[in-house]
Amino acid sequence: MDCPSCRHKNREGASFCDGCGAALARTCPSCSADVRAEARFCDSCGQSLATGSKITTTSTPTPAPTPALPASFADGRYAVKSFLGEGGKKRVYLATDSRLERDVAVAVIKTEGLDEAGLKRIQREAQAMGRLGDHPNIVTIHDVGDDISPGSGQAPQ
Repeated sequence: MDCPSCRHKNREGASFCDGCGAALARTCPSCSADVRAEARFCDSCGQSLATGSKITTTSTPTPAPTPALPASFADGRYAVKSFLGEGGKKRVYLATDSRLERDVAVAVIKTEGLDEAGLKRIQREAQAMGRLGDHPNIVTIHDVGDDISPGSGQAPQ
């Protein structure tokens, strides 16, 4: 390991330079993790290792854009209240079922790129889930249908 102070070549694992006596290993002042002597930033917490300095830039992830909130599904039966989340194949909305007067989750399946066999598989999956009955660890299916707007490539479940 080369000494960061005098560039003297030291044996691997040495704690101090045998040329100038400088410390070869350091600990991070922020999280106390061991860091290499030549490191400029802590690889555990990101703290700057320059004396008395801290990282001044903060990086927050850019939030994904929220999809446009549809007003309703199934010819107005399910009035959308809010967007709950999105996965690889579905978008889920909180809605009010106007016939049963209760809040429901509407899962809109992304069907773009699916062939006829894929669409039938989704239909069979919804039917199978509907037959499972009432169980606290299984989502109950109350309705299934197609509500495809031109170009949307989506169908609610």
